[in-house]
Amino acid sequence: MHIYAKSALCGLTALLVSTSVRAQDDLSVEVYSNWVSGGESAALNAIASAFEAKGGKWIDFAVPGDSVAPAITRIVAGDPMGAAKMQSTDLDELYAAGLMADIDQVAADNNWKDRLADFVWNSITRDGHVYGAPINSQSEVWLWYNKKVFSDLGIAEPQSYDDLFTGMDKIKEAGIIPLAVGGQDWQLAILFYKVLAGVAPDVYLQMQGENYEAAINSDGFKQAAEIFGRLRDYDDEGSPGRQWNVAVNMVATGQAAMMVMGDWAKGEFTAAGQTADVEYGCMLGPQNDAIILTGDMFLFPKDDAERGGQLLLAQTMLEPETQVAFNIAKGSMPATLDTDVSQMDACTQKAMAVLQDPAKRLPGLSYVMSPDRRTGLQDAIGQFWSDDSAAPESLVSSVLSTFQSTN
Repeated sequence: MHIYAKSALCGLTALLVSTSVRAQDDLSVEVYSNWVSGGESAALNAIASAFEAKGGKWIDFAVPGDSVAPAITRIVAGDPMGAAKMQSTDLDELYAAGLMADIDQVAADNNWKDRLADFVWNSITRDGHVYGAPINSQSEVWLWYNKKVFSDLGIAEPQSYDDLFTGMDKIKEAGIIPLAVGGQDWQLAILFYKVLAGVAPDVYLQMQGENYEAAINSDGFKQAAEIFGRLRDYDDEGSPGRQWNVAVNMVATGQAAMMVMGDWAKGEFTAAGQTADVEYGCMLGPQNDAIILTGDMFLFPKDDAERGGQLLLAQTMLEPETQVAFNIAKGSMPATLDTDVSQMDACTQKAMAVLQDPAKRLPGLSYVMSPDRRTGLQDAIGQFWSDDSAAPESLVSSVLSTFQSTN
């Protein structure tokens, strides 16, 4: 295990902080999350075990579902938990209300700023103070494929979208579904973002800023819309409403050759008894291997009774050993760019190598775009996909209208 370098002074400071904390309280922390599945629970247990090995006491507060309302309700009502799995957008409101506790010293002592992608660091800070601990990174833009199907048909990993369409034509002729598509707006949005990041990463970034009109009207956006529209010809009639895990299993069984989904798809391949780069392949291209990154974080509400435990938990979460153990169980990548991933699967190793190039790190829209605008963008993409006759220009106009009507 590679251990990142720390100065002796920082190590001594952390030891003194830890010693002081242990003397003050019992280091209990109540932790909110919505992770309740088997794999998610195993990932949480990796954090809890590391935390409790240092003297902490983990108190689980898990609520299934996508909403963070149970946690926010308690925090606003003055009954906070010590840590809560939320997103950067949740931090804005809670920070503005003065309800968050900073973990500045932990972040400084452990050099978080240099170990995280810039936009991840920005997502956990407000006005120069740190309020969250990112536990993982997830890539939305993997192309997963069945290696036997590719081998049997003599198809190599495509290096361009022209290569991809040539390969899909061959797969279609063989009576295999070329692309298993989950026909839900959020899944279709991921597919479009992958195409856009591949053919015009500069446009993907520009779309997130004030000059979004130029980005949406650009040739790069129109090219992405044209490629995205062509992909309609390679899915199957069962696509509408299909769950993502069903699409993964279609690839795992050879019913389909390929699909696009985030790295959480690895859990389904693993459940099917398959191994990365053996039965299934993973690639970040074609055309460009830039990675759109999202991730999960834990925020720390003000809670004097659990303050000592909060500091210890935050420190534990970004330690290399915890990052590896958590993300092996979760199927995601470490949030920290300097973590040794040699114990992890081939896809994670491939992604972490790419991420050493700052130019390849693209922020997921959840870091930089309002929920209203993201929802509107998903809706526009879904509507475009469902209309086989829609030309690329129609996606341009609908996305532009959506952006102009949202903040």
